[in-house]
Amino acid sequence: MSDNDLTVEEKVAIAALVISLFALLGVVLQYVQAVIGRINGLSIRDREVLGKWAEHAKISFRWFRGEVQYEAPIIFMAASDNTRGPIDEKEIWYVDGTRESCEKTRVELPTNDLRERVHTHKNELATWILAIEAAQMMERDSKQWEANEWRKFATESGTRSPVTLPYEGPVSLAVAIQPMRRSFDKHPAVKRPYATTAICHIIELCAVLGIYWKEFDRDNNKYRAEGNGYSVLGNRVHDFGLVFTFEKPGWPRFEKNRVIPTSEVKELSFGNVPTFYRDKKDDRNWKAPINEQKDLKTLQLGSRTEIAETLNLIRCNEYTTQCYSDETKKHVHLFPAVFEVLAMLARPFHIKDRPFTYLPNPVAFALNKQAFSPRRLLSEFRKRLNFEINTDQGPKYTPPTELANIDRLASDLEEELPKRDGEYSPKCLNDLHEAIDEVGDSILNKTSKDVVLDVLRRHVQEVLLAINTSQRDIDWAEYSPTAAAPPPTGRPTHLPMSASAPGTPAQPPQFPPMPTDEGATGDVSFDDLLKTPHEKREAALIKHYFDDIRIRAVSLDDTNQHYDQEAAQASKDIHYSEPGYDGLGLVGLQQTTTAQTMGTMSEDGTGNTTTHSSPRPPTLGINSRRATGTFSNGRLPPTPSRAETWRKHGLTNTEIRRNTIWFALVFRMICWLLLHDFDKKDVQLPKSELMGSRLSVFIV
Repeated sequence: MSDNDLTVEEKVAIAALVISLFALLGVVLQYVQAVIGRINGLSIRDREVLGKWAEHAKISFRWFRGEVQYEAPIIFMAASDNTRGPIDEKEIWYVDGTRESCEKTRVELPTNDLRERVHTHKNELATWILAIEAAQMMERDSKQWEANEWRKFATESGTRSPVTLPYEGPVSLAVAIQPMRRSFDKHPAVKRPYATTAICHIIELCAVLGIYWKEFDRDNNKYRAEGNGYSVLGNRVHDFGLVFTFEKPGWPRFEKNRVIPTSEVKELSFGNVPTFYRDKKDDRNWKAPINEQKDLKTLQLGSRTEIAETLNLIRCNEYTTQCYSDETKKHVHLFPAVFEVLAMLARPFHIKDRPFTYLPNPVAFALNKQAFSPRRLLSEFRKRLNFEINTDQGPKYTPPTELANIDRLASDLEEELPKRDGEYSPKCLNDLHEAIDEVGDSILNKTSKDVVLDVLRRHVQEVLLAINTSQRDIDWAEYSPTAAAPPPTGRPTHLPMSASAPGTPAQPPQFPPMPTDEGATGDVSFDDLLKTPHEKREAALIKHYFDDIRIRAVSLDDTNQHYDQEAAQASKDIHYSEPGYDGLGLVGLQQTTTAQTMGTMSEDGTGNTTTHSSPRPPTLGINSRRATGTFSNGRLPPTPSRAETWRKHGLTNTEIRRNTIWFALVFRMICWLLLHDFDKKDVQLPKSELMGSRLSVFIV
């Protein structure tokens, strides 16, 4: 049938049908456009946004409604042999820096070219991809540096490397990833793809990457961390939760500064420090609330309040704890004194045969090793100890074998370690680790815990008192204007007359001003450290420790001539309560002589051995410092009796034992500081209650 055969009506009908079909097609296209337009996250299906993860994003339709589904990681920290993750029966990818690991975690293998590390034009890329790349870079670069360190040691020593390179063994702390499928329809408030983690894990991840927190304000939901070329910012998004962004504004470096990959980092990141009193096998079963502990298995040092509570747990007196609870008190000599407590009690976190030394700082104060030299501390300690036990010019006592062992360890380290701080080979680090273990096994672990902590607390009390005592305070204590009988010259003999013109009468003597805090006045001051040349400060501090602090921490003389007789009596009560204590101090450590053969004093410091049938309970945690000033007759207080009798009559057996413990603690402190490093800008912020918290947070 030709067109001529169609009637006009038929032609109109055909035209109407064609127009209707086009209209229907337009309506269908408009509907499809509306459906597609309502799909959230459609633009993320791009490598510029998701990188290689974009290959696993897709669009699905359900009941004429479309949604974008994509895979994003769940990031957490665990041991590399852990098989349990947040998602059951899902493979766990552990970051190890290899090409295979990069393929699994769907990131590009980071380049070694520094110029390619920082980009200012890739603002669309999800920041959690940068976090995964940072973890891969950390593992790869640190393993390469580790292998170079062992090769360097083998070349210099002329021996083969004792370890297999690169290190491929299991580690107790690694970055772990599990992929999880997500949909933007579930959280319409979020416009970018997000990875999931927990608040504890993002804190641990930042610590591992060398990023330290500058602001951690949970009241105002402001979180900011910086360090090692990275930046982390966090805030709360309404109807969603805590959201963090991970950025790389600088050039990261993972070599010597790589954090030790040990599980204890999960505690150090929150200001908690495992001590050598806690067995490693109990780490994963550590469920008791730390703030309720009574056995000092963990130190809490993340804030001034926590430090004060820890010192109170050690049973320090009230004045010592106030040095941290009261911000007007001083607590620094060459470095913050709390690091002495940390280094004396903390485990060695170094992994044998691995050259890494850095840790996240668990203390509320920074440690700057540019201000002092642990290496010079070791040299001065070894010099003074060797002089004391090999000459007759020191305190009169026969050194026990444990003390000779400390001298041997210190001499070996002095000979082996290079003179410059930080330039230690993996072999040197192993030797430091072994020295710490040997001192612990031979002395500290064989001694009653109460006795060790008593020596430690009295040492800390004396150090903090000396820090807060100025020479002016000592001058005032030696001469008081209220004295009934002033010195014959009308002034203290150590105070100069006021300057006057020649030929004119001397001006009245200038007495030191009255101290503002009489309760803080001791008879030892560290003021001379302020004027000591930088290279001589360690020698001055060790001299104070050997000559002034040690006798006050070790002495058990509780007569009325003693400087702190109540502290001495409390220490004696601790010894009397030891099982098997016989009054001669022959408990725990090996004694090579007796009181008769050594010519030492007996336990009361007067020449008579005293027996105690019903020992008095320890009176610890009090400020038992004797008041300074003059006696009622106007005379100056005499020099503490034990300071004189140490050189004339020697130490009692118990004091010899305490003296050995003091040497072990100080030597352990120096070795621990040599073995571990902290970033000088890293300061712990209070967040200990978040350790182990599984509060979900998101990285966009």
